[in-house]
Amino acid sequence: MKARILFICLLFTSLSVFAQEEENDDPVYVLDSVLVTPAAVSQLSADQIGVITIAKGRRAILKYGSQAANGVVYMETKPFARKRVQALLREVAPAYDSLMKCYMNDSSCYFIVNDKPVTPTDEARMMTLDKKTFRSLQIITDKKSREQYLVPANKVGILIRSTED
Repeated sequence: MKARILFICLLFTSLSVFAQEEENDDPVYVLDSVLVTPAAVSQLSADQIGVITIAKGRRAILKYGSQAANGVVYMETKPFARKRVQALLREVAPAYDSLMKCYMNDSSCYFIVNDKPVTPTDEARMMTLDKKTFRSLQIITDKKSREQYLVPANKVGILIRSTED
């Protein structure tokens, strides 16, 4: 009888310990393609972030394991996103690649995505480009198009078409 009471006491004690354990319901955080802690993410200011993508489900778990059961938050800082997009454009558009070989960087370019100019306060349109959304790139050379898109005289107009708006 004493053994049975002792067993029941131990069972309830162990169950209460398990019940008190906090479940980690945080998602996995990936910043600039590197797995980071929530503390590292909290150090970022909003103006440093270029793109945030949330992933959930089987693919997230396959890639990051059971810790991704609550999802994965992919974040890119603005400089990282700019480099990624520039590399993408160089890969998929030979004309852009040739242009970058001459100019060495994109500061001489005036980007237009889906007929809307990309401004310093609205870079998200450009930063969301990827192989799935990219459709075409055209370097604007004729006077009529330069005037239509208000391309500054000291810039090269780059018209990008994508599936996202």
